Amino acid sequence: MLETLLPPLQRWLLFSGVILVVGAVTWRGILVPRLRYRLTDGRLEHEAEHPEVTRAEARVAGLAMWVSALLMVTWGLRLWAQYLDFRDPFTSVEEDLRFLLLETDWGIVWMAQGGIIALLVVGFFILRRRAGATPPPEPGLTPEGVTRTTPPVLELPLRWKAAAMGILLLVLTLGLSSHAMSVPGSRTLAVSVDMMHTLAAGGWIGTLLLILITARPRSEGGRTFLALQLAAFSPLAMVAVGTLVFMGILLTIFHTHEIAALWESEYGRRLSGKVALAGGAMLLGLWNWRRGLPALVRADGKEGARAAEHVWRSAAFEVALAALVVLATAILVATPVPPGAH
Repeated sequence: MLETLLPPLQRWLLFSGVILVVGAVTWRGILVPRLRYRLTDGRLEHEAEHPEVTRAEARVAGLAMWVSALLMVTWGLRLWAQYLDFRDPFTSVEEDLRFLLLETDWGIVWMAQGGIIALLVVGFFILRRRAGATPPPEPGLTPEGVTRTTPPVLELPLRWKAAAMGILLLVLTLGLSSHAMSVPGSRTLAVSVDMMHTLAAGGWIGTLLLILITARPRSEGGRTFLALQLAAFSPLAMVAVGTLVFMGILLTIFHTHEIAALWESEYGRRLSGKVALAGGAMLLGLWNWRRGLPALVRADGKEGARAAEHVWRSAAFEVALAALVVLATAILVATPVPPGAH
């Protein structure tokens, strides 16, 4: 039983954790610079950072720290799951592990992945401690003292940039131990596509989950912050979902040799099930964008409270569906591709 349940559970936790930490950097690097509102000082109208951002940043960094710590546990379980598949009953455990870690590409990637995750735990711990430690510049002014009339496209402190680089390396280690490594003649392209697929999933679902965590619609301020974040998130979500779909199509082409494999092979049937779940999550996200968000922005008072709660729950269901997609992915990556595909 353990040998059956451990590998997919470990992969599900690994993929889910990576998606969330990708979402943390996306939230801070792309979403936060757009969480601005207009202030009027005499005749000067400028934009200032939303007052909830500092508190939310500390929560996001803290959550990413704990998720990174969980990834360390998952990283250890990954070795155990790989050993269960690899072990030779005629050799000792030490010999199997020595060969697996030191003489296979998988082992080298696994050890590098552990070092990256450990650095991310430390990095997010520092980010949580330093969140809000540096006071923001005067409203409407750049660090050079020049009046800012529009928010910057990207305003990411150096420490967050370092975390982003670590997460890119972490995503790379996933690509280097995936089906993409078995694509003949296009290994580099396949790994790059696999990375973009993972980053797009984190930019969509990871960021959305953090929005729901940092903006509960229990108060007027919470509802305002939720609406502001969702409005800023909508264009990001469209780009992320578009990238996710396009990269998913490319991965399907890499791993199946003909369209009939989608229903004739076990890999294709599992892939089709994953696509159906992902489609449901995307349709729900489309509804939230076209109907839920406008209702949230227009409504106020009790009607606004009901609209905010409804949008929050609908978005939470979207995340839950996406979690099932990640579980389907955890099962799919251990399924052999159709004969003749690679």
